[in-house]
Amino acid sequence: MIYLQNLNKQFGPKIILKNVNFHLRPNETVGLVGENGMGKTTLLRIITQKESVDSGKIIIRKGTRVALLKQELGKDDGTILERVVSGDSHFQFARDEMRRLEQDLRKPDKSSEIKVQRYGELQHEFERLGGYEREPKARAILSGLGFHEEQIKKPLKELSGGWRMRVEMARLLLQNPDVLLLDEPTNHFDLKSVIWLEAFLKNYDGSLLLISHDRRFLDSLVKRVVELDRGTLALYTGNYSDYERQKEEREAQLEAEATNQKKRIAEIERFIERFRAKNTKATQVQSRIKMLDKMKRIETMTSTKTINFRFPQPKRTGRITIELSNVDKSYGNVTVYRNFSTKLERGWRVALVGENGAGKSTLLKLLAGILDHESGEIKLGHNVSRAYYAQHQSDTLNPGWTVLESIEAFVDGLTRTKTRTILGAFLFSGDDVEKKVAVLSGGERARLSLARILASPASLLLLDEPTNHLDMRSCEVLAAALADYEGTLCTISHDRYFLDGIINRVWEVSNGMVHEYIGNYSDYEYTKTQETESTVSPPTESAVSLTISRQDRGRKRREAEERNERHRILKPLKSRLEQNEHKLEEVLKEKTQVELTLADPTIYEASRKKELMELLEQQKDLSGEEKNLMEEWNHLAIQIEQAEK
Repeated sequence: MIYLQNLNKQFGPKIILKNVNFHLRPNETVGLVGENGMGKTTLLRIITQKESVDSGKIIIRKGTRVALLKQELGKDDGTILERVVSGDSHFQFARDEMRRLEQDLRKPDKSSEIKVQRYGELQHEFERLGGYEREPKARAILSGLGFHEEQIKKPLKELSGGWRMRVEMARLLLQNPDVLLLDEPTNHFDLKSVIWLEAFLKNYDGSLLLISHDRRFLDSLVKRVVELDRGTLALYTGNYSDYERQKEEREAQLEAEATNQKKRIAEIERFIERFRAKNTKATQVQSRIKMLDKMKRIETMTSTKTINFRFPQPKRTGRITIELSNVDKSYGNVTVYRNFSTKLERGWRVALVGENGAGKSTLLKLLAGILDHESGEIKLGHNVSRAYYAQHQSDTLNPGWTVLESIEAFVDGLTRTKTRTILGAFLFSGDDVEKKVAVLSGGERARLSLARILASPASLLLLDEPTNHLDMRSCEVLAAALADYEGTLCTISHDRYFLDGIINRVWEVSNGMVHEYIGNYSDYEYTKTQETESTVSPPTESAVSLTISRQDRGRKRREAEERNERHRILKPLKSRLEQNEHKLEEVLKEKTQVELTLADPTIYEASRKKELMELLEQQKDLSGEEKNLMEEWNHLAIQIEQAEK
């Protein structure tokens, strides 16, 4: 469908793409991953020709329709339904042209026959684009993405940015392009909409290239992963979990190759340094200098340094962290909670889930004390302090402050070293801490806001979609910090993998009530499936996804068998390679010693002629042995690489 050939792209001194080649095949789903700032979004923009390249070709098969879900929003005129139905310019042109011809044909003239023929062509295209079924399909997609029937005829301009993004997603899904490019599609979705989108995309009959920090989402959808790292693309077969395993193996191999290469380079450099001034060795020295110049240095993969640091912990509280008693909350005529009571106990780590509009965000804001209630009581426990994180939290940062100042102004009692360590844990290192908030990206602002909260943690953390705008590495940092947190946590998140690592119970919010499930999110999914198993005859999408544990056992068994087979093949090869390297090192040392002796002028005296001839013969033998060992080393390295693949 799409071929990228020798793409090069550079912003000033920063290389984004370096001779990148990639083929997106028909009907395949590929995940595009890489650390923040590597240029993933730029690559999508290049494919859609919204960004130019310095050199190279983008070849798109003739007639292929490509659509990109952008983070920036389009026009906001018309209703929600109109935007989705008519947001395809190709469809809109065909429909408008048909209407114009219908008007013209009411007054026949000499060109009527041509117009009738043209009308027939347009009608065929209209039907191909699903013109007659377009509106019901749009309604179904909007419903899956969380819109109620009464909402879809409202003006688009009344929606917030997050809901507008859902409309844009619905518009693209209805277009059903041949290639769909998605940049963090789940950022503005709730959990139910993410699950619906995942099921929808599984049945998508085009090619899909997506960027996402949601591991479960990637694992469920992708069949290949491409990693953008310092301008180059590396390809991996399988889903995200397969990619992580293969990357770890590839990284270990590269590290070993790089170590061996460094040893070889060091030996060559020692020889050059030792004999640079000797005329008798000029040829050998020049030969080795050329060898170094031609040698392609092995680059290891980038890896963000893991900081072994424990975030500050909150003060210990009483058993009850917060309690709601007979609380009423309404918005105008709409009652969300009536006579509602619940409590959070110390150490509880709760995920709020439920239908869109069920009251999850309202409950979180009531717990945070930033939303008033009409009646009832909300009481904090002994020694409890609260901290609330919302998606707009980064707007409260002072744009004139630096990253470091933003933390220091918010947190008391931390040394400069500890403050820098906290920022380092949230991927602000070196000169990054001196950046002004005004120049930070959305993801960097989100990380800074979360770092401020965790630097001086309250005993009750209330987090609304904390992983939005974070890349995969940042999500890992946040998850690790929250897993270590000793206070009480309540969160809303669409990231199921993230939730599994940090929660110990799920609250399902519905009809102004809360139904509690003990365990992590996977436990909740399993329980919900058990509850509905007797009433659902064919397996649903969610039911299928909940057989993960059984599938995992089978997958792990297969992986273990593959590892054992790979180990059986690799062990003798690696043993031979180790012996080869040991022998090569001995030969090089012996050869160096011979060459040192030959560098002594006295060896060329007539009385030492026999010794000289022996040394020259020995040098020749050692050079031949070195060559043979290097050839064997290369052969073994290729065999090992093939076996590991």
